[in-house]
Amino acid sequence: MTSLLGTVTTAVVLLVLLAGCAAHLSRPAALPDALHAHGLVPERAVRLAAVAATLAEGVLGTALVASLLLRQRTALTAALAATALLFVCYALYTRHALATGRGGPCGCSRTEVPLSGWVVGRAWVFAALALGGAVLAAGPGNPPEGAAETAVAALVAVTLAVLLWVLPAAMAQPAAGSAPARRSVAPDPHARNGVPHTPHVPHNAPHARNVTTVTAMPTVRGGHRAWTS
Repeated sequence: MTSLLGTVTTAVVLLVLLAGCAAHLSRPAALPDALHAHGLVPERAVRLAAVAATLAEGVLGTALVASLLLRQRTALTAALAATALLFVCYALYTRHALATGRGGPCGCSRTEVPLSGWVVGRAWVFAALALGGAVLAAGPGNPPEGAAETAVAALVAVTLAVLLWVLPAAMAQPAAGSAPARRSVAPDPHARNGVPHTPHVPHNAPHARNVTTVTAMPTVRGGHRAWTS
């Protein structure tokens, strides 16, 4: 169980690092624009900070892959610990940005995800996973043995990584199935306390009477009117 948990946490951290680095490389202007919108990093250091974050994610992801392939437990522990520190920095930065009333996108992916508490919470979860993976990697546990355990660990890791990655974007979307728009009705100027005004009709008002339409009869020769039945 310990080996399976350590494998899952390490795999989640690795997938998140690779996804973040790939997003920053495929859209290099996203992170600098986000840092500029936050207004916490000096203007001259915005580009440098964006490059440093992307480089750190790429280097740590490569270090994790190499340590896993070479089965270097010490290197894996060090890489996971450094990754935990990186995510702690992300969490503290985003928390400070929200505390100071800053807005704008988070700059963590290709999509425009607004800065929110979900972004902060996700960074803390990633930091906890990396730290937990480092502790488990330093222990006596071994990687999963057999295809079944490896498949289960991979499936759980991919599912958890995807859910955590899309969580802030999903929570930022407007709720589906909003209530239909209410039809606007012109206000009644004679209404009192919200009760529509009903015109008063007096009891002795004359009622409509049936009016017989009289049609003039055509006149025939001799001065007599035509007989009609």
